[in-house]
Amino acid sequence: MKNRSRIGRRRFLAGASVATAGVLAAEAASAAPAAAPGPSSGGSGYEKNYDPTYGVYRGVDPRIYSDWGTERDDKVLVYSRTAGPRHAHLGRRIDPDHPSNASLGLDRAYVITHDHNDPAVWPLPLDSSNRSQNGLIRMLAAEGIEVHVTEDVQAIAGLSSSYKAVIFNSTTRDTLWNHAAGAAGGTRLDGAREALRKYIQGGGGFVGIHNAFGTEYGWPWYEGLLGHANYYSHGANQDGDVVVVNDRDVSTKGLPRRWGFRDEWYNLIPFPTNVNFLAIVDERTLPEGPGRAGDHPGHGDFHPVSWCQYYDGGRSWVTTLGHGAEAYEENTAFPGAAEFQEHLVHGIKSAMGLEPFCTPAKRR
Repeated sequence: MKNRSRIGRRRFLAGASVATAGVLAAEAASAAPAAAPGPSSGGSGYEKNYDPTYGVYRGVDPRIYSDWGTERDDKVLVYSRTAGPRHAHLGRRIDPDHPSNASLGLDRAYVITHDHNDPAVWPLPLDSSNRSQNGLIRMLAAEGIEVHVTEDVQAIAGLSSSYKAVIFNSTTRDTLWNHAAGAAGGTRLDGAREALRKYIQGGGGFVGIHNAFGTEYGWPWYEGLLGHANYYSHGANQDGDVVVVNDRDVSTKGLPRRWGFRDEWYNLIPFPTNVNFLAIVDERTLPEGPGRAGDHPGHGDFHPVSWCQYYDGGRSWVTTLGHGAEAYEENTAFPGAAEFQEHLVHGIKSAMGLEPFCTPAKRR
């Protein structure tokens, strides 16, 4: 993915050294405490969780979560609509009107399965090119989780509270805009945005994978859902070491403290705050460095790749990892694929409420 165009390069480069110094100083001061409940550092009152930037309560305080007692099935909605550059691991676009939908009595493009080998429900609109979607179905089906896959924005506009989590799988740009619905007047409809917000406020779970960070730049609430973070740029797709910084969370406690992986290693602006950091990349292990010449210099000693938070009543677990299609495949030689998949599956299950969510690290 190319650099985010909405931030002027001149403005960024002019302030890069100052901004980076500030970020690194903040990281050094708060890396460990940020993994523990943030509100306790400035007082125990619930009001400390309020973030005026986004007009929501957010952070690592479990009291932020709104348990409405909604009966939710063990199922997730995987959404991968792209309104810009499309990652290879997504494969071809999923057709909402694929003829196999009608054979199962489906109105739109969903894949519904507990058994990815069952020909009655496989592959629907997917084919072998949709490698990350196929991988998610395989991984989650093994956990008894039903998976619906779509690239139809109307599925988000009508998002059902019966889902335990919605997964944004490398969506890009304005993925929730419905241009067709407002084409005559040139307007866009906010139904999908409003539905996602209400779903989260009702205690829903959100998982953001890889280029979920290159999505909905013009919507501040979504930036907050990502933990006060957005994609800015990346260096080469290269091998590096992921380092677990919180080994108590369910998504990391079964992993080695350090494991090799290959990715693009996203640089972030803004930098995540008031979240539970789970893993970072050791920039010293990146042969070509974290950025490109004249671009973002990276995040130094603390370059996060995964974190979680409670947000506006719901749960949010996100990772910038997941660029390579092979990372989602079974029995692959891709470096770190097994660790990535374990990390991802348990992160999803925690966002669903099936496993403990966002356990803080030990205080140092």
